[in-house]
Amino acid sequence: MSSPARSLPLGIGPAEHRQFFDELAKIVGDDNISRDASTGALIGPHQQHSYGDPYAVVSEDQHMPSGAIRPASVEDVQQILRLANRFGMPLWTVSRGRNLGYGGSSPAVPGSVVLDLHRMNRVIEVSEADGYAIVEPGVSFFDLYEEIKRRDLALWPSCAAIGWGSVLGNTLEHGFGYTPDGVHTEAQCGMEVVLPSGELLRTGMGAMNDSRLFPLYKPGFGPSVDGLFYQSNLGVVTKLGIHITPAPEAYTACELSVPKEEDLTQLVELLANLQRRGVITNHPSISNVFRQAILCEDEACKATLAPHFGPNKKVPESVLNELEFRYGWGSWRAEFGIQGDTIVVPALVSSLYRVITKIPGAQLQVRHFGGRPGKFLRAEEVKTRGIPHNGVPTLESLSLMDYRLAPGSGHTDFAPIIPTSGSALLEWYMAAKEMVSEANFDFFADFHAYSRYIIPIVLVVYAPEERDRVHELCQKLIDDAVRRGLTTYRTHVEYMDQIRNHFSFNGHALAKFVDSFKTTLDPNNILSPGKSGIKGPK
Repeated sequence: MSSPARSLPLGIGPAEHRQFFDELAKIVGDDNISRDASTGALIGPHQQHSYGDPYAVVSEDQHMPSGAIRPASVEDVQQILRLANRFGMPLWTVSRGRNLGYGGSSPAVPGSVVLDLHRMNRVIEVSEADGYAIVEPGVSFFDLYEEIKRRDLALWPSCAAIGWGSVLGNTLEHGFGYTPDGVHTEAQCGMEVVLPSGELLRTGMGAMNDSRLFPLYKPGFGPSVDGLFYQSNLGVVTKLGIHITPAPEAYTACELSVPKEEDLTQLVELLANLQRRGVITNHPSISNVFRQAILCEDEACKATLAPHFGPNKKVPESVLNELEFRYGWGSWRAEFGIQGDTIVVPALVSSLYRVITKIPGAQLQVRHFGGRPGKFLRAEEVKTRGIPHNGVPTLESLSLMDYRLAPGSGHTDFAPIIPTSGSALLEWYMAAKEMVSEANFDFFADFHAYSRYIIPIVLVVYAPEERDRVHELCQKLIDDAVRRGLTTYRTHVEYMDQIRNHFSFNGHALAKFVDSFKTTLDPNNILSPGKSGIKGPK
């Protein structure tokens, strides 16, 4: 780290900070506190154990934590929150600190103490009969998958692109995976939450003592409050129920390519319609030519790209066009799956072949797995190509950071939400592509198509020396999107205030409503101040 390993919160002096950590040590022991940000975190993408943002887009000082604490139980969390209230010490909650591209474990307010929940790592329950799990914050996608595999359960858990993240944390950040239950906010059912005061509550049916319906029926009785704890600072979620897709008998991996750049509109409309009709059973990922090229294993392709890798370089459009022609790629490639019973999947695949003729030049490649009636298909039997549509966690995507050929390289994402119908997507894409090119970066398309919206993520990989330029690019992408009536579903900690201001209907009525909860629940404003722009009382 180039900056100091500790930056104290406003109004907190060194002696008070030291005393706070002395009291924390009485709760969790000396081994589970970090009196500065230099050590104690889970190992990161650069093999570091420090807290903060490994992929910083601004000076580290602006979001540097002053230390960390690692509780092991709900009771620990309750005591820590009560202590923070006593000292007026701001905390910043992370599940495993893996929010890469969005700030990692760096807080919105510098000097905050990271409340690192990775030691709370129990898979409390997995039900094959009802298709759910209950997990603590420290449970990674690898952990949940391995537990299901160990017990040989007929379940395919969803996982994010990088499997070392937290199931709970990813869900709370509106994250997603690739199985039919890949929209994690929709799959979530039941929460246990420690409020800023230290009080414990359970949402939905969990509010009823001894109810088996905690992970089965989300609404409960009366107002449903689960959504208040997504991307928020109104409580610390310590347990979460998540629904899991049953293992299918058969699975067909599909790759649908279209020849022209402007075919993107038709492709996305088609994929959305097929999902609404239940033909496609998971959520398609869409790659542009650059992404197809960078994932290509052919040595000749790698040799063609190599001269254009490195800081302050980008792959020319002419080179991408040549590779597209050489390998017979389409301008866009959608990857998805069709899964279900052996008698159902072939019929759905036939339907898919029939409808793709609506796009001239569209090509479909399929690979079939399984197909024995009454025998479930294990996820690892389905071979994927970099995207975990089978729910098997991987770290393969981390290697993409290496192509910038600079130590400490990272990425950030711009992830707007756009309707799947109409011209808005193509118009936005052409403008975004030009902005990325002008900033001298490669346009890495990580697009995710759903039944009524698409999240076309622009993944920008950059070297540390390119940080100022990527920050400027992010500002341009944000400003351009809001002019189009669009905004992002998730953002880097640096831009949270800016994105929150986009939701301005009726004089920012929604923001005022949420702020009223913050004022009531957290009058001392100790829990993740500034999260999603929610700052609370001063």
